[in-house]
Amino acid sequence: MVRTMLTVILAFFLTISSVPAGNAAEKERTVREVSEAQQAQVREQAEELTVHFLDVGQGDCTLITCKGAAMLIDAGDDGQGTRVQKYLMEQGVRSLDYVVCTHFDADHIGGMDVILYKFDCDRIFMTDGESDTDAYRDLAAVMEDRAYERTLPAAGEQYELGDAVFTIVGPARSHDDDNNNSVALLLTHGENTFLFTGDAGEEEERDIVKGDLSVLADVYKVGHHGSRTSTSGDLLEKISPAYAVISCGGDNAYGHPHQETLDKLREMDVQVFRTDEQGTILAVSDGEKITWNCSPSDTWKTGEPGESGRPGQTADEEGEAASPENGAITYVCNRNTGKFHNPDCASVSKITEKNKLELTVTREEVTDMGYVPCRNCNP
Repeated sequence: MVRTMLTVILAFFLTISSVPAGNAAEKERTVREVSEAQQAQVREQAEELTVHFLDVGQGDCTLITCKGAAMLIDAGDDGQGTRVQKYLMEQGVRSLDYVVCTHFDADHIGGMDVILYKFDCDRIFMTDGESDTDAYRDLAAVMEDRAYERTLPAAGEQYELGDAVFTIVGPARSHDDDNNNSVALLLTHGENTFLFTGDAGEEEERDIVKGDLSVLADVYKVGHHGSRTSTSGDLLEKISPAYAVISCGGDNAYGHPHQETLDKLREMDVQVFRTDEQGTILAVSDGEKITWNCSPSDTWKTGEPGESGRPGQTADEEGEAASPENGAITYVCNRNTGKFHNPDCASVSKITEKNKLELTVTREEVTDMGYVPCRNCNP
């Protein structure tokens, strides 16, 4: 009976990947139907563990449910909080046993203020740092309002999540670059393991490789959305994954995933799933095997610009790059806050060079990349 239900539900899941990427309304409707089916499955098969890699565009958000317990890792950017809240409620989640804010980039914690306000949360993992961003200030304000205290991650500590156990594997020490302070953890459910590393770069990855903790995993949530600055060869060798999941937005401004990362995964025969191509991805573990809601991606398509200048597009693809003649103008984007500005906006002078990105695109294209307009200059 249970296996028959799972087969029917997986048939629902496969419809997600068949919906055209550009048809947002149809995709949202299909995901809603799938969510209702998944909610029924969770009630029927409470002993199983389900990892929901949510499609939040250019950002990260993962829901993990097991035997009535729930953990949320990140919550996408500022525009995703309400969507993530709705998704959790559709899965029957009314409170969270654990919340993990891997680090303070807006595309990871921007939506977390909504989640912490709407849900009771038992334990919230985050490092002891701070960030001078709207996303962090909103998060800190909600934590103060609800009297939440952060739990500092300590490498080697273990926690129970239903029938599963997760181990903190990083950060082992503090770094100047906040990406290298990402909370990293290994989730174990029976014989199956999942590794999450946030936006950890090579410095933190080096610490993990040199450490005594095992990170051997069946599923690797690819670091930093598939950036070349993460997923070092040494770490990938130590993980030795069968599957990898990349969370990124279609035609994102960073060119994620980068070619170097895809090449490493392909050389190791890793089966890759991608939210930019397949929407929300689910992995169900029964403790022995892992079942997916869709087939692995076979495009191996980089997010980096092709000769046409558009992310992910090759020279022989149709369409023109944005130009002043087709309505494109220059905007200055802040990679950290996720906002875009007119070049003469006063906020532009406050953006660090690391986070500054100039794009000559149409307004529609910059918003499709996940950026939101500055409230001051209203570009």
